[in-house]
This record gives sequence, structure tokens and C-alpha cells, in this order.
Amino acid sequence: MWNYNFVIPGFLILLILLVYYLSRPQIMIRVNRVFVFLLTAESLVIILDLISSKADESFEMFSSNALYMLNTFYFVFFLVRIYLFYLLTSNVVGAETDKSYVRKTAEAIVVIISEVIAVSSYYTGAVFRITEAGYQSGPLYNILYFCSLFYILLSLVVLFRFRAKLSQYELISAGAYNLILLAGTVIRFIMPQILVMNLFCLMAILIIYLTFQNPDLYSSDRGPSFNRRAFRTTLDEVRITQPFRLLCFVLRSYSEEREIYGYHQMDQGIKLISEYLAELCEEEQIFYLRNGCFAIMGSDQMEWDAIQQDISQRFQRPWMADEADLFLDVSFVRISSRSGYDDTDTIINRLLTAFYETGKRSSSGNMIDLDEIHDLDRQVDVKRELEKAIEENSVEIFLQPLIECDSGTMCGAEVLARIRNSEGRILSPGIFIPIAEQNGQINRLGSQVFEKACRFISEGKLAATGLQWVNVNLSPIQCMNRDLSDQFTEILDRYGVDAKYIHLEITEASMIDLSLLQKQIQTLQENGFRFALDDYGTGYSNLTRVKHYPFINIKLDMEVVWDYYKERDALLPAIIKAFKQLNFSVTAEGIETEEMGKVMKAAGCDYLQGYYFSKPLPADEFVAKYSV
Repeated sequence: MWNYNFVIPGFLILLILLVYYLSRPQIMIRVNRVFVFLLTAESLVIILDLISSKADESFEMFSSNALYMLNTFYFVFFLVRIYLFYLLTSNVVGAETDKSYVRKTAEAIVVIISEVIAVSSYYTGAVFRITEAGYQSGPLYNILYFCSLFYILLSLVVLFRFRAKLSQYELISAGAYNLILLAGTVIRFIMPQILVMNLFCLMAILIIYLTFQNPDLYSSDRGPSFNRRAFRTTLDEVRITQPFRLLCFVLRSYSEEREIYGYHQMDQGIKLISEYLAELCEEEQIFYLRNGCFAIMGSDQMEWDAIQQDISQRFQRPWMADEADLFLDVSFVRISSRSGYDDTDTIINRLLTAFYETGKRSSSGNMIDLDEIHDLDRQVDVKRELEKAIEENSVEIFLQPLIECDSGTMCGAEVLARIRNSEGRILSPGIFIPIAEQNGQINRLGSQVFEKACRFISEGKLAATGLQWVNVNLSPIQCMNRDLSDQFTEILDRYGVDAKYIHLEITEASMIDLSLLQKQIQTLQENGFRFALDDYGTGYSNLTRVKHYPFINIKLDMEVVWDYYKERDALLPAIIKAFKQLNFSVTAEGIETEEMGKVMKAAGCDYLQGYYFSKPLPADEFVAKYSV
């Protein structure tokens, strides 16, 4: 009566998938549990489909009660399976976390009614009945198709509503497996004698596995721990559903340690640390967040004081990696659900900021408890405002004039980045620039500032104010961007601006990697850019290094200027004289009084900059004030 060609091969594939999936470590989230239930339900459906179909074909050998029981169980799990497919889709897009109990019950009412009708068939024959002629479909048999179509369509509606939460690849995959289920349902309706529905369900499960449930998507390649994606996914759910504690630690001076010990040995060390944590914290989940950062997530009963003490004591001994002793130091950060943060991004940003803060502390102050310390909130807020400003392209440029010493007139201006908070107040660049460098936003920030400087020039405002050029700052991280020259040249061409009107200011911190900086400057110089060295006296440069670069101007850091003004000596004038012999002009920053200006002019400076002449002004105010 039925064709079994697709049943047994599909069951064997499903069995392999189930065993493999359960043998791998899993993060403890709802979607994983639903997937296990789905695999189990599908296995039972295949087994019951095979057994009940065989029994129905040989109905004379079985009692009617046995046939009723087998078919009832088959239909029960058939309906459970399609509902689990819907639940999995809902969990994949994160729709389940915000649902009330009433809404969940309302969504389940169709499958509940269908189950009741299926189970009642023993008395009513609604879905099926057993007669003297054997198995017969009942008048309400098509409720199986109605229930299936209802939850498939509901899944597609949920996918459309929450599509922004998925990547394009994830959205296509989720849509594909639901359409496969739809096709399988239609084919089963047209050809019920062929047991092919399980094959379509298996195809859908394979797509789900490859896209969303593959354990390798969440496993770290550095030992028995989960990765950063797993951390975010778990935290997304845990912060809503249950109290939690997070004990995190970071390897201090991680980048320097990798240079000292070597990449291979440090990777071995990370694996050793992961293995140690897995043995120490059997009840908790371990995550490796990259760059030497680990997180231990547990319930609100996790004894993090004891765990922290054990970890601290272990790090007092070296880690043996390929016959090399790794001597490492750690800093701790703790946060729990009682902090009350209502989104995952805030928690992660707060942790990253705390990691950065602990990295600057001495070893005696190597722990931050974010439940008790709230002075990092401002930095987290600034990070959010920074990301918003960059995303909305609302970064502003301010200008501060550069004064020529001999004539006393303005000849140039420095372009400075500024952002405003939600209340319209200007945020200090001393706060948001380091954050932009830390979280990788500095390239986009710098690109927007450069583009707005080009727009300023293209609109004729350079000529209107009598400026000969403007200075635009480059951060050390921007200098590492090998596409920087192409990006800047494209912007120049777009606005029709000559590169000679823009001087790029490079800080002394950029001169750590000399070979990369030389190549970068050479490429930019070939495209017409000129360069100034900013903040001289605070970093790694010296006369020997400086003379190998095509700088046209050296800007003395304000601390150097203030120190000389307070206690004059022969050293700074001699340095200025040496610069001028190398054909560099010299700018003194931080001029706050007329006397300071005279002193720095006497020392040999060519240009002056500071609040004595003007504070940084918004571009429109600058034009209004200095238009000639």
C-alpha cells in the first residue's frame, strides 16, 4: 500500500546527525533544546510511520487497539514535529524571548486542538478509524495538512517581521527550509501513498543544522571553550530569562606577550588555559572572546570569589607550551544580572571598556566589579553616541586657526572632529577618540572628517577665510590602513580638491612601525599630500627618525611648550634650530597668553596655535568670524 524507498535511508542519515550533534558540547540556549526535541520527534515520526504503515498493511495480524495506539502516536508526533519547526524558527529570530504566556498559548492552540482531535479518533474516528477492512482515513484527516500549513505560514510571517535580526544568508536559509516543508506537505497531500514527507523534513533539518545549529559555529578553536558568537547568543537569552553571573578575565599586555613568546606558543597557552577552566568550572560555560579575554558564565549562585582565587593562584605558576614557560598575568572583571542592563550591547561594551581600564592599571588593582563601579557608564554612553554619530554621518568638523609668527595673520587651520550627545552637548575628543581607536571605528571617523574637510574646501570656504591650507589628523590606526591613499584620493576626486590644500598630521605614536609608516607616507606623497608631525616631544621620534620623512612642519606638543615657558633652557631652541636646518617649519601648540606667543616666537617657531587666538569653532562659525 505504501512506498518505503525514502524512509530507511533518511532515518540512517538522521541517526548519524543526532549522534554527532549530541556528542558535541552545546551552549545552553533554548534554540538548541528545541533542535534536540525536533531531532527526537523526527526520529520517532519515522519509526512510527514505518511501524504503523507496516502494521496497517498487515492489519489482520494486530488487534484494533494496537493499530489505534500505533497510528495515534504517529499522528501525535507528526503534529508535534511541525510545531517544533515553527518554534525553532521563532527562536532563531529571537521572537520567543518577548512573548507572554498568553501569546504562546494562543499560538499553540491550533496544534493543541489538532492533537485532541487526533487522540479522540479512537472514539470518534475523526482522523482515522480501524474497520474490518483495516485502516481508513477519517472525515477530519485533512486537519493534519491545515495544522502544517498554518505553522509554516506563521513561520514565514515571523521571518518577514524579524528579518532585520538575520543576515541575508540566514534569512534565505530560514525561508528555504520552510518552503521545503511546504513542498513536502503539498506532495504528501497529492501522493499520500509515498512516504516522502520525512525526506523533506530531513532536508529542512540539514539546512537548519548547517546554517544555525552546527556546533562548529560556536566552538572556539582554542581548546574546550565557546567563541564570541556563542557568548553574545547565550547572553542575549540568559539576560532575559534568568539571573546570571559573569566572571571575566583578560591576559594583561596580551599583544606584547604574543610578540615575546611567539604566536604559536601563545595559542598553545590559550588552549591550556581553556582546558584548565573546563576542569575548574564544570557547571559553568566557558567562552574565549579573543585577544586574551575569557568569560565564565554561571547562575547567580556561582561562587565567583572562589573561582577567581583559584585562577589567580594558577597564574602564579607558568604555563608550559611547547617546552616554553609562559609567565602571564591577568585582570578580572565581574558583572551580574543585578546591574540591570536591558540589552546585550550595553553589557558587552561595558565589559570591553572594563578590560581596557584594567589593562592600564598596575597589577595590584587588577579587578573591576561592574556591579559596584558605575564610573564606566559614561564611557559606555560615549561609545553608543560615537557609533550613532558615525552611522548617521553626523560627525562635525571644528577649526582652530594657525597664526604665522612674522605677520601675525592666520594662514592655516587644524580640522578637529567633534560629536554631540543626544542632548546636543559636545563630547570631549579626549574621551571618544581613544574609544574609536579601541573599538575599530577610527577609520570611519577619520574618513568622515577628511571628507567634510574636502567639502569645506570645495565650497570655497578656504578662499573665503584667507586660509592657505588645513591640517587633518591621522591616527596611528589609520596609518595602518593600506587602502588609506586610495580612499583619500577617491574623496579628493569626488570633491575636485587639490591635495596641496590638505596637510596630514601624523602623531609620534604612528612612528612605532617605521617601515609601514614610510610606505604609507610615500604612497600618500605620490598623490600630492603634505605632512606635519604632531605632538612632538611625547612619543618615539627623534631627529634621526624625523629627518627620514618628508615633513614640512613639526608641531611641538603643548606640554613641551608649557615646560619651556615655565623654565627656559637652551635645549628647545637648539632643537627648533635643527629642525629649521632640515627645512622643517615649527608650530608651537597650546599658546594661551600673548607672552607665551612672544616667547615661542623668540625660540624660533614659525607658527602658533592655541586658545589665545581662538578656541576650535564649528565650521560655519569659523567662516562667519574669519571671512575676508
